[in-house]
Amino acid sequence: MNESYPLVICDDVIQKYHTNEPVFLVQNSPQLHFNDTSEEALKLLVFAIRKKPKDLMAHMQRIMICYEHKEEAQLYAAVADFFVVLKGAGLAIKQRMLTGVRSKLSADSQESLLEGINDNRLVVGNTYCVLTSGIVSYSEMVFTPVENKVDLVHDPLQIARDYIEYSQLEQAQKVLEDAVLSDPQRVEIHNDLLELYRLTNNNDGFNEIYTALSDVHHPMKAQWNDLKTYFDKKNEK
Repeated sequence: MNESYPLVICDDVIQKYHTNEPVFLVQNSPQLHFNDTSEEALKLLVFAIRKKPKDLMAHMQRIMICYEHKEEAQLYAAVADFFVVLKGAGLAIKQRMLTGVRSKLSADSQESLLEGINDNRLVVGNTYCVLTSGIVSYSEMVFTPVENKVDLVHDPLQIARDYIEYSQLEQAQKVLEDAVLSDPQRVEIHNDLLELYRLTNNNDGFNEIYTALSDVHHPMKAQWNDLKTYFDKKNEK
């Protein structure tokens, strides 16, 4: 049981592609390897999962990128979110996935995932989790329905997500920043903006809006403070 196996999912029929536009790789693609575009592809996949949590191929792609290129915390988050979306189903694929990635996970991370393999409510999130609830997860309310119906044609959240789908991250950030200042009570806007700041490592942009919101009453104070702590610790290194 101590053996570790390479994380391979139909790898013998997957060919490695080369492209400078990761958005075209991610959308409706069975591809699991992204070569030099992995960083941008990962950002797009994270937002794709937020938009369509049940897109299992996107979860697989995210896990593969994190397994091949990223640190343990991001790999853990990718697997944790995968377990959460499967809920109580898919025990066999969960076990196979955990076996495949365990060579790059600490004993504590393996134990944490193993505890949640049958009950997704026991999966503990970290900073990189998108769907997993936890004290450091910015997106614990991802499944909470919006109480007030919003005109999707003019909805800034939808506009920003459309920008993100086509790798236009600066435009998405601007839309979300304007939206969070004009409608600070809308949790989804905070969630997407915080996630974008973290994924793009945009400390300067974060600080500007953090300051602007400091005297505003809104429901996401804790999440903004968590991300500030994250950036402060990162800058100390």
